[in-house]
Amino acid sequence: MTDEFSVESVYAELLGRAPENKMEPRLAPLFRAMDVLGEPNKAYPIIHVTGTNGKTSTARMIESVLRAHGLSTGRYTSPHLSKVTERISIDGHPVSDETFVRIWDEIRPYLQIVDAELEAEGQPRLTYF
Repeated sequence: MTDEFSVESVYAELLGRAPENKMEPRLAPLFRAMDVLGEPNKAYPIIHVTGTNGKTSTARMIESVLRAHGLSTGRYTSPHLSKVTERISIDGHPVSDETFVRIWDEIRPYLQIVDAELEAEGQPRLTYF
């Protein structure tokens, strides 16, 4: 890829994916993105923590227990305090700027495929959320 990305430019692109007034609750585009990406969601066991309050604390406690038992973990929480990379943690450590940018560079073309399909159907692109 010839584009030069930085953490800031990736985050700006993510935030610009769809305006808030065009966000719609829909799962089909997410399932399509997972399909195009090779279903990475099925590669590992996943614990999805939902609810109104206490998600970050609960996720951190689960992560701590799993790591205490020698398991590798990945965690995504929001919001971040100063930098978007704080949201993603691998084995208890924030993802590096280099990894964040590299992964975006790898998945971006696949998300653009799904975006093009959605736009051809008159639907908004995939959203950040």
